Amino acid sequence: MTNIEKRHVDLPRWLDDFIFNELSATYSCKRKDLVVLEWDKTDILSYLGTYFPRSYAESYCIFSTYIRDNISNYCRQDTISIFDFGCGTGGELIGFIVAVSELLPNIRNIEIRALDGNAFALRLLEAILEKVTKITGLNISTRIMNVTIDDFYDMSIVKSVINTNYDFIITFKAICEFVTKQQFELKNPYEHFLNTFMSKLSSIGIVCITDITTYSNVSNEWLPKMLDRASVSSNLDIIASNSGFNESFYVSHSFKTNDLSKIAWRIYKTKK
Repeated sequence: MTNIEKRHVDLPRWLDDFIFNELSATYSCKRKDLVVLEWDKTDILSYLGTYFPRSYAESYCIFSTYIRDNISNYCRQDTISIFDFGCGTGGELIGFIVAVSELLPNIRNIEIRALDGNAFALRLLEAILEKVTKITGLNISTRIMNVTIDDFYDMSIVKSVINTNYDFIITFKAICEFVTKQQFELKNPYEHFLNTFMSKLSSIGIVCITDITTYSNVSNEWLPKMLDRASVSSNLDIIASNSGFNESFYVSHSFKTNDLSKIAWRIYKTKK
C-alpha cells in the first residue's frame, strides 16, 4: 500500500485559464453516466470543466508519490514514455506530465500514445498538450489513436499495432464503460485489459488503473471488487494502491473549491 502524501491540489493557473477561458469548458455538478464515447460537444466541454481537473489531481498525486518513491528508475534517462487507454481530454496525462517536470529534471522528452473513441475530446487533448509543451519546455511527441473498442477483436488489433514498450500504461475511469455496455461478455474487463497490455511494458514499466467506486447494476458487483479479482487472476504484483475501499482527492479551480473525487487505484508490475 502507498500513502498518497498530498490529496489537495490546485489546478495550475495557466491550465485553469486555458481550459475555462480559451477552450470554454464548463463546470457541472450533475452526475451523469460515464459513457463518454456517446457524448456530444456540449457534454465534452462539461467533462473538460468537471472531470478533467479531478483526473489531473488524481494523476498528479499518484504519480508524484510513485516517482518520488522510485526515482532511481528514471534518473539515468532523458526520455519517458506513456500509453493512455481511454484518454478523453487528458487530465491524467497532464497531471503525469506536471509531476514528471517537477521531479525529474533530467527528463527532456515525453513520448505519448493516447487512445480514445471521442474525436472532439481528442481535439481538445491536442490543444492542451500543445499548451503544456510551451509551459514546461519539454519535447512532447504524441500519437493519437481515434479508436472505438467494441469487442475482443478491437482490443487485439490495438495491441498488434503498438510496436513500442512503454514505461507507463495508464487508464483512468475508462474501463467502467466496458462494464456498463457489457462489451466483453462475461469476462472481467479489468482482467482483459491487463492481460492484453502487460506485454507492452518496458523493463521498468508499470500499469496504473483507476476507476470509479460505484456499484454496477450490469455486473451486480462493486467495481473495486472486479478490479481486485482481476489482480489475482492476472498473476501480477500490486506494488501500490489506495487504502480501504477508495481514496478521496480534492482539486480547486476557478469554478469550485475542493471538488471531491473518490477512486480506487492500483499500480501493477510483472512478477519477477
